Amino acid sequence: MGGFTILKKTEPDWRKFLPIAQRHLEYLHEIRRNLCGISGENFVQGWVDAFSETGSPIFVNLDHSVSDHSMTIDELTSRSEKVTEELISIVRSTAGHVSAYKMNEQSMLAFLIAGKPKFVHEAKEVYRDECEDTFGISVTPQIWTDEKLRDIPSTTFQIANILYMLGYDALHCMPQIGPDVCGALQLAAEKNDKKGTIHVVNMTHDGYSYVKTEYFQPDAIDKMRKNAIADMKYEIDIGKRSKSKVRTRATAVIEPANRPDEIYEGFKNVYGSKAMILSVGIGPQGALPGCALYAGATCEGIGRFIFRGKQGIETPENMQKKAKSCKRCGLMALAARFTFKPYPLSNIMDELKEFNPTIADETKAGLNKIYSNFE
Repeated sequence: MGGFTILKKTEPDWRKFLPIAQRHLEYLHEIRRNLCGISGENFVQGWVDAFSETGSPIFVNLDHSVSDHSMTIDELTSRSEKVTEELISIVRSTAGHVSAYKMNEQSMLAFLIAGKPKFVHEAKEVYRDECEDTFGISVTPQIWTDEKLRDIPSTTFQIANILYMLGYDALHCMPQIGPDVCGALQLAAEKNDKKGTIHVVNMTHDGYSYVKTEYFQPDAIDKMRKNAIADMKYEIDIGKRSKSKVRTRATAVIEPANRPDEIYEGFKNVYGSKAMILSVGIGPQGALPGCALYAGATCEGIGRFIFRGKQGIETPENMQKKAKSCKRCGLMALAARFTFKPYPLSNIMDELKEFNPTIADETKAGLNKIYSNFE
């Protein structure tokens, strides 16, 4: 079992949370066993190693970029340098209180424009150093990008190979484009030390609900979920001399925290412990910390809620405080899930009260629906 060194040093009530963290770690170990020998096992092992010390089922969405501004190319370069420094500040402030980070494409462009191609490696080093200096233990976070690969197989393979070399531990792809795209990502992952492959099965924005209704067959999401964990091989062509059949098995899937009943549906009927469920949609999109974990997610991402203040980026002190509170909320939600109790809404609202938390009616209804299924 994990030592949970950082959890014990940062959480006054750690004895209350330790059994919850241990139970969630057992679940992570089960996922790791199910992915043993498959590309992505190192991504899961990295999660196990980090969570074993932090006790935090939270990752930070590093969705911080220059895209809100209209600038000249020189101003863009200068602003990108500032954003890159702020990204490092976010990592330093939250190190040990979260277990991983997800970067969007805009953030990646910022550090590349700033001339920092080794940024991902540097961010991991900052996290490790902060953990060693503050908690006396070396921990390495997982960092991946949601640059959603969505092109033909040869292009997907080439882009994925470059992104893995930048230091990312996993990449997203869009299974809606075709199983050969998933296979191309898998080939690139195998070439790069069995890194992770993440299928974006279900998304958070309103337009995707329209797509599911108007474009997809009624069982399309369910089929993508089943294909993500199936031992399926598909013939792909990445521009080499011959085609080859490649396994399209996902390490993890994306499901929406702001629609927790949909996560629960996937977790209960399909995923179980066969793949990690990474969930986003917390904060501005309507969910509160713990909503996804309560529904069966392996971990959940929180971005702007943690690092954005009233005027620009939050202070390091506030980012740290928010990250610690989100971790507590996540563990409270897991405790409720493990004991088949309602989502602890009032306790979580009270934990976050100084940060003006809100929850969407749709999300609240989804949580109630999950509890009714427990009963």
